[in-house]
Amino acid sequence: MNKVLFKIKLFLRKRDKGQMGLILSLFLLSILGIMAISFLYKMRIEERASFNYKDSIKANYLAQAGIERAIAELKNDNNEYDDLYENWAKGVKGELGEGIYNVVEEENKENVDKLGIFDEASKINLNTAGNEKFNQGWTTYEVNLGTLNGLDNEKVESIINYRYGKDASPGKKGVDDDKDNNILQSDGIDNDGDGIIDEKNEGIDEPDEFCPDKPYGDDNPFDTIEEVRLVKGIGETTFNKIKDYITVYSYDKNVDKEKNLRVNINISPASTISQALQKIGISQDKANQIAVNIVDFRDENNSPTEYKGKYGIERTPYINEVMPHFTSSVTTAAKDLIKGGISLLEDKIKEKTKEKLEEKATRIIENEIEKDTSDKEENLKRILDELEDNKETVEKTRGVLKIFKEEKAEAAEKKTDKKAGKKIDIDIEMEWIELFNPYDTSCKIWGWQIKTSLRRMILWGEVPARGYRIIFNMVIKMEGETIGKELLNNNSDTVILIDTWGNIVDKVSYDNYGAPWNAFEKNDPRARKFVSSLPGGSPGFRNWFWMPTVGEGNDENDYSSFYIKNKPFANIGEVGYIHKGKEWQTIKLQAGGDWQILDKISIANPPVKTTKGRININTASRQVLKSLPGIDSSLANAIINYGNSKRKPFNEIGELLEIIIIAKLGYNGKDDDGDGYIDEDDEKEMIFRSLSNLITTRSNCFTVTSLGQIKKLKEIISEKKIKVILDRGAHPLKIKYYKEIN
Repeated sequence: MNKVLFKIKLFLRKRDKGQMGLILSLFLLSILGIMAISFLYKMRIEERASFNYKDSIKANYLAQAGIERAIAELKNDNNEYDDLYENWAKGVKGELGEGIYNVVEEENKENVDKLGIFDEASKINLNTAGNEKFNQGWTTYEVNLGTLNGLDNEKVESIINYRYGKDASPGKKGVDDDKDNNILQSDGIDNDGDGIIDEKNEGIDEPDEFCPDKPYGDDNPFDTIEEVRLVKGIGETTFNKIKDYITVYSYDKNVDKEKNLRVNINISPASTISQALQKIGISQDKANQIAVNIVDFRDENNSPTEYKGKYGIERTPYINEVMPHFTSSVTTAAKDLIKGGISLLEDKIKEKTKEKLEEKATRIIENEIEKDTSDKEENLKRILDELEDNKETVEKTRGVLKIFKEEKAEAAEKKTDKKAGKKIDIDIEMEWIELFNPYDTSCKIWGWQIKTSLRRMILWGEVPARGYRIIFNMVIKMEGETIGKELLNNNSDTVILIDTWGNIVDKVSYDNYGAPWNAFEKNDPRARKFVSSLPGGSPGFRNWFWMPTVGEGNDENDYSSFYIKNKPFANIGEVGYIHKGKEWQTIKLQAGGDWQILDKISIANPPVKTTKGRININTASRQVLKSLPGIDSSLANAIINYGNSKRKPFNEIGELLEIIIIAKLGYNGKDDDGDGYIDEDDEKEMIFRSLSNLITTRSNCFTVTSLGQIKKLKEIISEKKIKVILDRGAHPLKIKYYKEIN
């Protein structure tokens, strides 16, 4: 029994071991199967990852291909302008193998990095813009950051203070970092944009001391636009509103359409300025005159500049009228002359003069006659004394003749008596040169000279504000005697006004052909020629041919064009004040005017130094255009519509003046510049002057955002987006910013 049980147990044990082995085998097989499946899955994942990585690289290369195409478009764009109708602005798109690249702007995409090519000069530069609404246009600090939607005054102040560092001042607070304080506090320009000109220490802590490339003190320039999110009060919401309108990269080169450096009109000599003007087709004669006038407009020496026979215009009096040959023949009896003396002669001259002159002119000349005869009194007295001696001789002779009572003696007595009372012909020749001062302050002329072909005359005193000074000369001729000396040739002469330092102030010629009583008059006293000759003239009062309205004057009382600054140009638009040498004409910066001049000139010092933050008027949006001084919604729309209507860009900044509405301050019936005149020529140019330094038509930096995609069976399986900032103005071209977005 026991054996049987033992055998049964032994059998059961063997069976359990077999089952356990089977189970163990199955378990091992299962694990191996799972491992095999896992390995195969992992291999599949690795394989897929490998393909995805490969596709990602392909997408990246495609995005880079889009960047390279954009670079090629920008390099091939050699126009003197950049405009949204050009090929680069349309973007680029293409296929390569199984993928595509896309650099074409997407519509209706919010809060994303948009694809396309974008002009950085169409935006407001965070490192240069300020919060001023209107001023002189001296620097791009006068571009108003506060016009952007989403920014109020508090946020703009926060942005400015952020870039100025903890001391909230450009450069080191209270320090003249760029060593220009002595110049800026006396240059006649509101350099710090506070509405005050030439206040003490204006050159300390002024906006120009903030230098993004080489900051002073604790200044903290923005490196990217994304950094503005660190500014107090600027969150994601505000950033998303303004990000497409702000930049830190925009700059402009001070070069003309031919890519030559512009001429700095604040420091260049007349020769350099003239050569620049001749390049736009201005004649040499006209260019020389404008050039010397530019130099004398800016300098403070009040001494006219001379260049190739042209003389600049300073705040001086001018030769206004010349009378070379005014004769007054007087016939009088010797005894009457002896009895009346010099006063009789004066009365006779005045009587004859009245016959030729208007009443108000006579009063002026009568005063001069009195002074001039008084100056000649000694010589006149000598002649009268000789006549008196002759009278005494006659009386003695008469007494002797009476004793003899001879008929012959009586006849001799009558003859001698006739001699004593004979008529004497006195020829009086009067000349005058009238100086006119059109300015609102008097002009001293001590030590000045009048020079003619006959002689020189030294001047003295001053010419009153908007007043006249008669330089009178009288020559008295009688019986072989001549008292005085002629100053002006009766037939033709050149009259030159020379200042104390020997500089020619004015120079004008006439041809009289010996005709008496003809006065030669100017219309615009600044012009170097007479425009009329007429009997008598207008000594001491306004010329008969004073007609400002033949040029830009509103009426006969409009003296506004006689502006001489004697300080540096605050902006290139101030060149509109410069007289052209023609009757009542300054450089006209209006539609159909002389605005081509603007492409050749600059106030950048030195011109090779770039100017950051200028706005491209061809590519800027309405929001950005409204950041410029004087530009409101109507003007912003007019600027955009000008290009849209013609599908044509502004080739140069002066073409902006072809938009009639830009001159609206000259048609509003107000004295906008506070000089006492309404709707004058310089008010028509007022808006443009204030923004002329702040705009451009050519750009250097561009944002390019490119998308590369891999597609299979019309399905996108991989994509890559790259954003770069390109500096096309650098040689070779530079990439200033690079970012792979996904």
